[in-house]
Amino acid sequence: MSAPDLTTAGVDEVVAWAGAKKLGHDLTIAAEHEEYIAWADALYKRDMDSLRGIEKAISEKMTDSFKFPTAFHIAVKTAISKKLLEALPPIHCTCVFALYKENNRILPCGNEPGKSHPNGEDFVRRKHIQMSWLFANKKDSSWTLLGVDDGCPMDSTGMMKDIYTSEGYDNCAVYKLKDAIIKGTLKGLDVEKLKSEAWTEDDALVKASQKAGAILYGLELACDETAKYPGKKHIIVYTDSDLSTDLGLCGLNFDTIINGGVECSVSQRFGQPYSVNCGKLLDDAAGGGIAPGMPEASRVHLTLRHKLRMQLLPPLALVMDTNCGHKALTPEVAAGTVSKVKDYKGSFDIDWLVCVGNCAKAAGKEPIGTTAIPWVNSVGESNFWSAPTGEEDEAAKKLKSATSWHGIFKAMIAMYGWHKEELEKLGLVTDESKAYVEFVSAMDVEQYMRLSDAILAALEGKEINMPVDYIMDLSLDDMKKLAA
Repeated sequence: MSAPDLTTAGVDEVVAWAGAKKLGHDLTIAAEHEEYIAWADALYKRDMDSLRGIEKAISEKMTDSFKFPTAFHIAVKTAISKKLLEALPPIHCTCVFALYKENNRILPCGNEPGKSHPNGEDFVRRKHIQMSWLFANKKDSSWTLLGVDDGCPMDSTGMMKDIYTSEGYDNCAVYKLKDAIIKGTLKGLDVEKLKSEAWTEDDALVKASQKAGAILYGLELACDETAKYPGKKHIIVYTDSDLSTDLGLCGLNFDTIINGGVECSVSQRFGQPYSVNCGKLLDDAAGGGIAPGMPEASRVHLTLRHKLRMQLLPPLALVMDTNCGHKALTPEVAAGTVSKVKDYKGSFDIDWLVCVGNCAKAAGKEPIGTTAIPWVNSVGESNFWSAPTGEEDEAAKKLKSATSWHGIFKAMIAMYGWHKEELEKLGLVTDESKAYVEFVSAMDVEQYMRLSDAILAALEGKEINMPVDYIMDLSLDDMKKLAA
């Protein structure tokens, strides 16, 4: 099917063309990024009503979004984002990301040792391109990129500095958490905790931090930028170093904060209309790359997690996707969270968002809104991506998966204990939430498997969108019976 003029063609014609395109997108291929930017440039020239019509047709419902290409989802959303940004007051955006062991993805894709890597995403240059594109027509606004390292032995910070220096970027900087600890310049982080694991001043490692320390330090540094840009609304974006979220989408988050009247915009890959989770790895026969998709079992487990978490941690009641690596917030709230976070490791995002909610509510402000985005799994260097080993039988795989999901609840119960006093002061602890805390605290892995198995059986053969209505409609007594 020949390409229509994306600027003038009818909505139905554009949607039909998009539905016939290759589904997968490879984050390492520069030409694919350039292609969807070209689509976005053309789409941006349309009026907002027709853009919203295209968006609705390709992503309003989760299962429909799986039929359209990853790159086209990004093109449509970034075009909308850019139009939204240009209607907002002057903004300064500070974008923060961590740099631990990013020495491969920071390079362009290729096979030349030291200059490229097969998993290379060239993310410093690409992020700079994305932000430059977004702000191109917003001359009253500005932005900076801050990379922060909490212990990379491969000198990711040095690599980033070499890149932005060679490119002449004057709005980028890199920092090392360990330097700040040694110099005593941290304002809110728990230095004693940061020094609690295998501490030595002979290397760059801060072992007690697993990205969290880098991000919290980055938030401190970002807050310092407010005074440098008077007259502008300062918004901090915390994102992943990879290209999973195109920064051209940030206008969506800015709109949520400014026009939605909230202090924090949490991007969501699933759980609300127009969100698009792209996590399906295609083989070469299917065109390669990452396509929209999510296993049905994951949709069930994620909805169940949300159902229980909204009771255990009430500030997160609106947030289904706490772990999406893209969030935006005001510096006023960001500054208040740095000293309150207790989890510097695997569940940092959940703990930090509870602190965001508490800090905003304590200040009498509306805490959190959510923003639907397309998100692409960066598989090559991910710490969370692992293929099956083939050495486990089905029962062992099932137990391993259930243990992983169940472990999340254990972490949330701990967080409830950390924040209980403040939650009570803010009037967020109810008799119902206490009953849920009691239920989840007593639930072991076997009970969790019975609960999730019963839900999966009830949903067999049915179309599953997120959040799954059947799960959200269950009462606590219903869940107790299913888990028994």
